[in-house]
Amino acid sequence: MTSAKKSLLVVAHFVCPLLFFTNLTRNPYISQIALLNITLALAAAAYLLSGVSGKEPVLRLPRTPIDAPLAFFCFIALLSWGVAYLGHAPFFQPSMRSEGARAFLFLGVNCLVPFYLSASCPQEDGGKPGVELGPWVAFVLVWGILWLAFPQLRGRPAASADVWGQVWDGYGGMLWAGGLAAALWLCRRGRALDFLHLALAVGFLASVYGVMQFFNFEIVWPTVLNPYGGRSVSTFGNPNFLSSYNVVLFPLALALFLQARGPGAQIVYGALALALEAALLCSMTRSSWVGALLAAGMLGLSTELRRGAKEQPRPAGLLAMLCLVMALAWPSSSISSGYTPSVIGRLAEVGQAVKQEGPYSPWHQRLLIWTCAWLMGAENPITGKGFGNFELFYPFYQGHMLNMFDFVRPMRTHANNGHNEVMETWAQMGLLGVGALVWLWTTFFTAVAKWRKTPDKEADLRLAACAGAAGMLVDNLLNVSLHFAVPGFLFWWVVGYTVNPGRSRPDGWRAAALPPLAGKITAVCASLLLAYISWTWVRVWNRETHYFAGFKMLRQGTMAAAVKQLELSRDWGPREVNALYELGNSYARTQQHPQAEAAFQQALRANAGYDEIYYNLGAILSGPGKDVERAIRYFEMSWWINPLSLEAYNSLSALYLRDPARNRARCAAMLERAVHFYPANAGFLHNLGYLYAGAGDFEAAEKAYVRALTAAPDMTATEQSLQAVLQKSGRPRPPILAGLADLRVLDGRIAKGDYSDASLALALKSAEHFPQMAKARFLAGSLLLVHKRPAEAVPHLEWLTVHEPRHVAGLNNLGTAYMALGRMPEAVAAFKRVLESEPQNAQARERLKALGAL
Repeated sequence: MTSAKKSLLVVAHFVCPLLFFTNLTRNPYISQIALLNITLALAAAAYLLSGVSGKEPVLRLPRTPIDAPLAFFCFIALLSWGVAYLGHAPFFQPSMRSEGARAFLFLGVNCLVPFYLSASCPQEDGGKPGVELGPWVAFVLVWGILWLAFPQLRGRPAASADVWGQVWDGYGGMLWAGGLAAALWLCRRGRALDFLHLALAVGFLASVYGVMQFFNFEIVWPTVLNPYGGRSVSTFGNPNFLSSYNVVLFPLALALFLQARGPGAQIVYGALALALEAALLCSMTRSSWVGALLAAGMLGLSTELRRGAKEQPRPAGLLAMLCLVMALAWPSSSISSGYTPSVIGRLAEVGQAVKQEGPYSPWHQRLLIWTCAWLMGAENPITGKGFGNFELFYPFYQGHMLNMFDFVRPMRTHANNGHNEVMETWAQMGLLGVGALVWLWTTFFTAVAKWRKTPDKEADLRLAACAGAAGMLVDNLLNVSLHFAVPGFLFWWVVGYTVNPGRSRPDGWRAAALPPLAGKITAVCASLLLAYISWTWVRVWNRETHYFAGFKMLRQGTMAAAVKQLELSRDWGPREVNALYELGNSYARTQQHPQAEAAFQQALRANAGYDEIYYNLGAILSGPGKDVERAIRYFEMSWWINPLSLEAYNSLSALYLRDPARNRARCAAMLERAVHFYPANAGFLHNLGYLYAGAGDFEAAEKAYVRALTAAPDMTATEQSLQAVLQKSGRPRPPILAGLADLRVLDGRIAKGDYSDASLALALKSAEHFPQMAKARFLAGSLLLVHKRPAEAVPHLEWLTVHEPRHVAGLNNLGTAYMALGRMPEAVAAFKRVLESEPQNAQARERLKALGAL
C-alpha cells in the first residue's frame, strides 16, 4: 500500500467520524461528508496512480464474490434513472440531473471506493502478526484525556461570517495534529487489521463522548448539545448515525474479546464493547438495538468463538451480565426536561403504540413514507421512479396522501430517504432494483457461509464484520444511515473486509484487458476525474459555510451582509436547494424581486419538490402589475404539494377572488379543502359562502355563513351577507341570528359591569344553543366563575382551551377555577400555559407565585 493511500485512509477512519462543528454549517455533519469524500476520492486516485508508477499492476481490482451483483445493481441504477429522466416532463429534468448526480457520487465514492479499497488491503505484511494493544490503549487514553482540558484552553468564539475563526483553534489543532500523527504510526503497516482497530478506537472515543453528553457533561462546545430531546449525537450530528456506526463495530469488539487470551486484552476489548453498547443505549435508536442484537447473535455461528467462551466462562459471563444489566438499568437522559425515556420506557412505547387510538409518530410516519414509496414504484414496476429521485418526488405523493387521510396529517415530512432499504429500492429502481438488491446480499451471505466450512486465519473476525454488516442492514429497515457518509463508509469498509481473502493469490485480482499505455492513460484520466470530485467537495463545503452564515444573518435582520454571504454560497456551487431558497428570500426581503425570482428558479432546478419555493415565487409575482396567472400556477403547485398550508389557501383564494366569475369553481373546490383542514377558519367559510351565493346555491351559502359566525360571531360582514342571502332566497331566519342578538345584549351588559343572574342566564343560554362557539363558552364559564360556581365553569373553559390553546383569558380563568376546586397541579399547568403565550402576564405570575411554582 502506498504511503499516500494509507495516509488518506487514516484520515478517513480517524478524522472524519470525530470532526464535528456545531455553528459552521446548518447540517453539522457536512464537514465530515466533505472531508470523507475528498479523502476517499484522493485515495482511489492514489490507488490508480500506483499502477501508473509501476509499483502495482495498472487498473486492477480485487476479485470478490459480489462483483457481478454489485455491477448489476449499478447498471440498474443507471438504467432506472435514464428511463425516468426520459419519461418525465422537461420541468423536472434539471432537478433529476442534480439529484441523480448526488446519488451516483455517493454510490461511487462513498460505497464502491471504500469497498474495493478495503478488499484490497493486505491481511498481513510478513511482520509480526496481530496488533500490540499497549500503543493503541495509550493513544486512546492520552488523546481522549487531553480533550478534557479543551474547555479551559479553547480560543474565543468567532463571528458568524468568520469561517476560518470557527474552524481553527490553537489547542484543538495541536490535538488533531498529534492524534493524526499517532494514528498514522499505529497504521504504518497498512493492514486491514490496523484499520479495524483504528475504527474501533474511534468508536470508543465517540461512544465515551456520547455517554458524557447523555449525562450532561460537555467538554467540546460551550453549550450542551440537545437537538434530539436528550438523545446523544456525539460527534455524528445525529443519534441514528452514531448508533449505526456502533452496530457495525459491536460484534467486532465482542469477537476480539472472545479471541483474547490474558486479562489485559480481555479488559481492553470488554471495556470497548461496553462503551459501544452504552452509546447505543444513549442514542435511543430501537432499530439499531435490534441490529446489534442480531449481529451479536451471529457470532454464535463460530465454533472457535463458542469454544473461547466455554474455555473462559468467567470473563465471558461477566461481560454478558454487564451488558444485560446496563441495558435493563440504563437511566433517562440528564440533558432534557421534556421527553426523555429510559431504555425500558423506549421499548414499552411499542406496546403502548399498538393499544393507543391516535397516531404514534415514529411508526405511522414511516408507514406514510412507505406508502408513498410503494406508489412511486408502482408507477413503473420494472425500473421505478429513477435512482436518486426519492427525495425529489416524495412530496408530491405525500400531498396526495395528506388529502386522502386525515390520520396522517401530523406525519407530514420532507423525507430524504425511504427509512427502509427494500422500499426505497422498490420506489427508485422497481423490481429490477429489488432483484439486484436480493442478489447482492444473498451472494454476500452465501459466500460467507461457504467460507465458514474452510476457515482461514481471520475467519472469526471476518464473520464478526459480516455480522456488523448484517446488523446495519437490519437497522436500515427502519433507518436511513446507509445513505449518510460516515456510517455508510464504515458499512462498505467492513463488507470489503469480509470478502477480502488476503490478496495473496494471483487469482485474487481482476485486471483490465488493456495495452499498458492505454491502461496508464485511462488510470491518469480516472485520477483526474477523482481529483475533480475532490474539488467539487471543497466547493460544497465552502457553499455550505457561506450559506449558514447568511442564514443566521437573515434571521438576525442584517440583510446586506446576509445577501453577500448567500451570493458567495451560490457562486461556490454546485446548486443546492436550501442555499438558493434562502438567497431568494434575502432578495425578496430587500425588494429585489427579479433577482429573487431567478434564485427561486435556480432552487427549483436543484430540487423541485419544496412547496415553499413555489409559494414564494407566487408571492413575488402576485403584486400589482405582476404576472397573476403565473402566480396562481405557483400557488396551486404549492397547495398540491402541501394541502395543509394555511398560507397557500389564503394567498390562492385572494388571487382567485380577484376574478370570481372566472375562478368560482376552482376557488370553491380549493376553499372546501381549506375548510376541511381548518373548519374554524371564519375567513375561509365567509369566502365559501360568497362563492355559493354567487352561484345561486343559497342553502350551501347559508350553511357556510352560519359556520363562519359560529367561529367568529363578531364578523358583521358575514352577518350582513347571511341576511342578504336570506332576503334573496326567502329562507327562514336561522337560530344563530337570534343568538347573535342575545350575545350583543350580553356584551352590553358586561361592558357596563353587569354580572347579574340575568347576564349569567343569557350566557348559559348562548352556550347551550351554540356549544361550538368559543365566545359563548368563554362568557358562560367566566360568569359561572364570578358566581362562585367553579365546578360548572370548568367544562366550558376546558372546551375553550382545547379548541383555542392560546386563549389567555380562558386559561387564566381555568386556572382560577382549578384553584377554587383545590386542583392545584392542574392550576399550575394552566397558568404556565398562559406564560408560554404571554411571558409577562401579571395575573398568571401572581397566581404561580402564590402556588409556589414560580
